[in-house]
Amino acid sequence: MAGLIYSFAQLEAFTAVAENGGLSKAAVALKKDRTTLRDLVDFLEDGLGYALFIRDGRTLRLTPEGEQLQRQAHLLMRQVKAFEAFAREVPHGATQDLTLAYDPFTPRAFLHGVIAEMVARKVRLSLICTSRDESERLLANNDADLAICQARNRSVGNDMEWRALGAIDMDFYAASGLFADSASPLSLLDLSLVPQVVMHPASDEPVARRLQISGHTLFTNEPEMLRGLLERGCGWGFLPTHFHAGQWQNVKRLHTEVGSQGIGQTMVTIWKPGSDKRSTIAETLSLLPDVWKHSAL
Repeated sequence: MAGLIYSFAQLEAFTAVAENGGLSKAAVALKKDRTTLRDLVDFLEDGLGYALFIRDGRTLRLTPEGEQLQRQAHLLMRQVKAFEAFAREVPHGATQDLTLAYDPFTPRAFLHGVIAEMVARKVRLSLICTSRDESERLLANNDADLAICQARNRSVGNDMEWRALGAIDMDFYAASGLFADSASPLSLLDLSLVPQVVMHPASDEPVARRLQISGHTLFTNEPEMLRGLLERGCGWGFLPTHFHAGQWQNVKRLHTEVGSQGIGQTMVTIWKPGSDKRSTIAETLSLLPDVWKHSAL
């Protein structure tokens, strides 16, 4: 059976005549010539092989077949008009997708600032909290466009580019009674004998090695779970000060022999050059330093 050949203009003419009850009113509604509409309806009927209207003088009434087809044509015309409206807005409301992978230590205030900037620029932003190794894998596989990670003090190779973003201050925190039997200031030996809550998996070796002191660790990269573990005395944490862990229930800053002055971690932005989103990535890279600067860390 040969496929039915028809045009949008024919369907438009058919629905307009059906809704207005005649060619003259339909011609006014569509701002087209009456003869043109008549020809379009005739061509549609020829293609279908059956009549759509019963001619009664100047009035046109739908045949039973025309009534059935009119309902479907009406739905199709609504979809077409929705498409036209969307198509007209595309140049004014074009959006771009961007995926950002971020280290668990990345300040949430900074991330909220990035979200606000992306919304203002009509960029749909997806966010993934993950390790440095996983971030690089996502970038390499084009599953992420940018990554915010701790610096590793080594080259990222020829496949990636990086740029320093800023630094986060670090300090030691634990439940008030966790080191009740230890003298103050706490030594590294004291810390090494008590479980440490870490937010970077052992597989992320360079980062984990810098942050891990205790021989026994508990892992979570979810800040709320980290808070729960520390508040209940499950372990101590070497954490960014922007977590404000000292304000958590029953948690305090630890006084240690190493102190906290000058202890910090550099955060960098990593991306894979040559992406087809290079203009959006470049614009985002130019925004990040100001967002970082104005975020309440």
